[in-house]
Order: sequence, then structure tokens, then C-alpha cells
Amino acid sequence: MNKYLRIPNKVVDLHGCTVREAQNILDDLFLDKKNFHARVITGKGVHSANGPVLRDFVKGYLDRRNIRFNQSKIADGGEGSLEAFL
Repeated sequence: MNKYLRIPNKVVDLHGCTVREAQNILDDLFLDKKNFHARVITGKGVHSANGPVLRDFVKGYLDRRNIRFNQSKIADGGEGSLEAFL
């Protein structure tokens, strides 16, 4: 058992979403939440012609709103997933 295990309140998978759809989902997810931990699955962008669009968008979204985040552990998605904390 990992003594630093953190179980998110919500897991959101943004695979297949456009940036606009992802923004709407994130707006709803973080609306008036306190003491909230969300895992946001963006994927690594290996199937995108121009690289990881959603991952870069989500990082910028979280930065602009001063939402603390870090990359998920490998077992939880690694590079294709972010842990966000309010």
C-alpha cells in the first residue's frame, strides 16, 4: 500500500474532445468546488497530427485559474493524465 495514495473525487477522460468541449467540461468540474481532487485524463497526444493539443490546453487552463496540478503517477496515467487540486 502506498502511504501517499490519493484517490480523486472525480476522474474525467477528455479523449476525443475538442478544446471547446474540454473547456466546458473543466468549467463544470471546477465550479465552486472546495477541497477537491480531480484526475484529468488528456492522453499523450501521440495520435494528434500536431502533438498533444489537449494536454497543453489543460495545463494552461489550470495555470490561468491558479489550480495546483501535477502529472499523475505512472499507475494512474503518467504523462497522459494530470492531478488537479483545489
